[in-house]
Amino acid sequence: MKRFTGPTIGLFIIGLIIYDIIAYIFGGQEATVSFLIITDWSRNYPAFTFGMGFIMGHLFWALKPNRSIK
Repeated sequence: MKRFTGPTIGLFIIGLIIYDIIAYIFGGQEATVSFLIITDWSRNYPAFTFGMGFIMGHLFWALKPNRSIK
């Protein structure tokens, strides 16, 4: 499953970046996903910001290696 999950997440992120660039070119800064998340959701929904931090901590926190993680 690792062979599928990594590329899928990578393609999603690349697609989101491409969309953000196109939205910026044709709609200005206010049309981007980045602007929506940073200025609208994070200010109006503090739980969203906390949740994103919680998820990022779980994704990128150092893991102690064991037999199943190599």
